[in-house]
Amino acid sequence: MENPPTPENHKETKPALTIHVYSWATPILGLIMLIIGLVAGFLGRPLINQTAITPTANPGASATDNSPTSDRQPELKSLIIEQTRHFIGDDAAPITIIEFSDFQCPYCSRYFVNVWPQINEQYIKTGKVRFGYMHFAFLSQESFWAAEASECAGDQGKFWEYHDVLFASQVGENRVDLNKDNLKEFAADLNLDRKRFDACLDEGKYTSLIQQQTRFLQTLGVSSTPSFIINNQPLIGAQPFEAFQQVIEAELKSEP
Repeated sequence: MENPPTPENHKETKPALTIHVYSWATPILGLIMLIIGLVAGFLGRPLINQTAITPTANPGASATDNSPTSDRQPELKSLIIEQTRHFIGDDAAPITIIEFSDFQCPYCSRYFVNVWPQINEQYIKTGKVRFGYMHFAFLSQESFWAAEASECAGDQGKFWEYHDVLFASQVGENRVDLNKDNLKEFAADLNLDRKRFDACLDEGKYTSLIQQQTRFLQTLGVSSTPSFIINNQPLIGAQPFEAFQQVIEAELKSEP
């Protein structure tokens, strides 16, 4: 499939749910949706960390209380952070950015090539931003394999190195560049223990985790990649660096 010219993000063509709201932009509605999902058993499957996302808010709170100063806004942010396994940067950084992404998404690769290096140099390495990554693997089986492979690399302390290789090697959707044979070769290139890595990938050690993260984000209303939350501010699509910079600088100025 050729990359669509617009918009600068990749829409999910077959969403599993019918939620169409980016809930971190409207945190109260999102929190209520999340509570409903939890009460219903989160689609009948276990969460990554059931304890971590148990809400402390009053389930009967009004959905009309959507003030930016609402106590529930940081709670929703915390729910997302608790489900994020991989971070880079200073844990004490004033700004937290979390990317929701698919390793097979062309626009995610474009962001990685054009924007990520500037964020890393100007904000992560300077201690201003802590950056996290969550899997939203929805394009095809290769999306799941790549996400699983990154977690297998993470078992050996090289999630971010493998993350970089995946995006740098991507040639587009369903081009067979992220099949299991290639994923194993990437592991060899990073000097990972191939026996351990191959067993992790072939046995599907992280299949359920990738499914759970993807469903978790769908429940929050995420429907395209790449998507980002910068503290509590959403940013959707492969935006230019200046768009990230504007939000980050505004958040830095608002810090006490």
